[in-house]
Amino acid sequence: MSFKQQLIDLDVCKEAIDWVEDRTIQQAWKDCPHGDWMLWLLEEMEGEKGWLDEKEIMLLGCWCARRVLKYIPEGETRPLKAIEAKEAWARGEITREEMAVALTSVWTAVHDAVIVARNAACNVTCTAACAAALAAANAVASDTAWVSVWISAYDKRSGTGWTAAYDEESLIQANYIRTQFTPLKGNL
Repeated sequence: MSFKQQLIDLDVCKEAIDWVEDRTIQQAWKDCPHGDWMLWLLEEMEGEKGWLDEKEIMLLGCWCARRVLKYIPEGETRPLKAIEAKEAWARGEITREEMAVALTSVWTAVHDAVIVARNAACNVTCTAACAAALAAANAVASDTAWVSVWISAYDKRSGTGWTAAYDEESLIQANYIRTQFTPLKGNL
């Protein structure tokens, strides 16, 4: 079965299926410009022989979320603490319950940022801060990566500038993910 058909069976978005064309998994992994797509696939394959486990995937998502901390307002430490809690859990230093407590604090930050963004007519900085907090709180690595890509782009958006910023951040994440994992032939 082709890699494209395997992705169709996994219910991947149309954009990714169209992009894959006739690439093998190894070709697609080498060429993929979207870190969020790569993390999504890692999550889908979690626990399968030759793939990363939940903690390894979580650490990749945390790396992506750390990239957007520069958009968090000065003095707001909850997103960083959430990322640090996820990293500590992945290293076995705290329990899942302790990590959940840290994430609860960040969901409060997300709520606060949403209110501020609405009151400010959704100005770019407030919305970016909200998305960054969400990226830090999110428990799913690919969603964390996607939000971190989105926020870096959103803060710089202006016509095609938004797309360029999204593409740039997504490629940075994809390149990093490639340094951490490469699927072997026949892994899917």
